[in-house]
Amino acid sequence: MTVDAARRRRRASAGSPAPQPTIAPTPSITIGEIGQTIFECPSCARPLALGARRCPGCGTHLLAGVTLGKASSFIAAGLTIGLLLGAGGGFLLGARQAAVISAAPAVAASTAPLGGSNGGGTSSTAPQPSATTTPGPSVASATDSPEIPAAIQTALGQALGLNGRLSTAEADLRAALAAPAFDSSQVAQILRSVSADSLFGEQLGERVAGWSGSSELGARLATFYGSVHETASNGLVASVQNGAAYRAAAKSMIKLLDSLRAIDAAVRAAAEAAGVDLPVSTGAPIAP
Repeated sequence: MTVDAARRRRRASAGSPAPQPTIAPTPSITIGEIGQTIFECPSCARPLALGARRCPGCGTHLLAGVTLGKASSFIAAGLTIGLLLGAGGGFLLGARQAAVISAAPAVAASTAPLGGSNGGGTSSTAPQPSATTTPGPSVASATDSPEIPAAIQTALGQALGLNGRLSTAEADLRAALAAPAFDSSQVAQILRSVSADSLFGEQLGERVAGWSGSSELGARLATFYGSVHETASNGLVASVQNGAAYRAAAKSMIKLLDSLRAIDAAVRAAAEAAGVDLPVSTGAPIAP
């Protein structure tokens, strides 16, 4: 009976169908993962990780998820558009500047005053004397002395404004020295402002010296403002913690600015000699 049972089991196992092969499940992609960590190859749609530069399936070279050829086309198109826009903007700006420059002489000619012995004048819209009209006394006096250039007039006016600011700085330095508690940082700030103004003053002196009628005054202005700049620079070398050094610098600057009144008077005298009326000097800054 044991032999029969064994034979039956062998026959049953031999007649049973063969087992089917097991197919491994395809790994699923987490919802929301596409577009965040992977993307599809634009050529073969193979899933690739972000940052991949080459598709291992089709060998396509990629740049930021785009084929290299298409990315190069985008870059070339953007560069071309940028160059065209820049060239157009530069052309328009140049045309506008040229129009302003060409219109400036016409405006100056229409608003320029007629020179007189006292610096006064009338607008160009007033009727002009004819060629046969006998010139009056004001015309004769204007031909006797050379007319001061407009640039020199502007420089003299700017010098008066600069002198006003230096005068205000002198008063601030005196107040800082008289204060119960000496503030070195305040004096340093005043000296920095004086140093910047003196540099502009040196440029004004050189401009005034460029005209033969005011060359002596221009040299005097350049020397004075140069001394002011040197004194301010020497004082600013010290640390703000050195109160004694800044106290001495303030006294040196006040002593130097004592001659500011004489400089201001010389500027006004030169203007009056040329028949130019200058405004009263103030501490307000005047644009160069």
